[in-house]
Amino acid sequence: MNHYFNNIDIPFSIGGCNFHAVNIISSSIDTDIPLHTHGVNCYEIHFISNGCGRLIADGNEYDISTNTLYVTGPLCDHAQLTDKTSPMYEWCIYLRAEQNNSERSDILIDQFLSHNFWIGKDDQNILPIFERLFSELKSKSAGYANMAKLILSEIVVSVARNYFDSPAETALSSSDIYERSSLIIEEYFLYEYSSANLDELSHRLGLSTRQTQRLIEKNYGSTFSEKKEQARMSAARLLLSDDSLSLSEISKRLGFSSQEYFSSSFKKFYGISPSHFKNIKL
Repeated sequence: MNHYFNNIDIPFSIGGCNFHAVNIISSSIDTDIPLHTHGVNCYEIHFISNGCGRLIADGNEYDISTNTLYVTGPLCDHAQLTDKTSPMYEWCIYLRAEQNNSERSDILIDQFLSHNFWIGKDDQNILPIFERLFSELKSKSAGYANMAKLILSEIVVSVARNYFDSPAETALSSSDIYERSSLIIEEYFLYEYSSANLDELSHRLGLSTRQTQRLIEKNYGSTFSEKKEQARMSAARLLLSDDSLSLSEISKRLGFSSQEYFSSSFKKFYGISPSHFKNIKL
């Protein structure tokens, strides 16, 4: 059964760092998730309790199977490809951190915050902790909010303990304060890349178009147009892997006005035509 706790804000503090859990999800992953990036001071914890698939992170590819734990941190490009014959079931927590390096002294939290990507097998028996968290959030029994904060702290500690047994792939994260609006930006490009426009995003953020442009450039180092193009081209790679889809259908799904425009944009972005890409299945 899938459970979504979106657009929430559960604050908790641990090791001199203030965290906010803004998305908490347990769900079967039935479709591929295109390449996307989180902003500064954002960490997404992923635990796969069943199924298998592949993860593409920072240009590298990893096999995912039952009991895989991975964390994608600030500015880590990643995509999730599920095995359609054995879809992954994922437990996921999206966190933003408010770091104060002058006060933080906890070595475990230092480990967690200093890596923008880590993947390995969980050896801390983290699944029952996730299950307790979702039980509290669903039941809303007396004191559930305080209990959720304690469990979230336990999850972060358990994740960081895994780091000591297996080295992380990359490091370091930024120390700027991550704004909640970045979550809106990331989900907008991830799910609405085909029709994304600056006015609509600005309206959702409650900002002017100029402020929105500045926010995107600050957190991602890209303009709105570049971010949209990256999102559409990442989705295009996944759609081109589906033999049942024609180039015409793919161009429509991506929001291009014509197949020719899509082909031209894809070749400019990747240096290869979509038809050639589809044939060789990169």
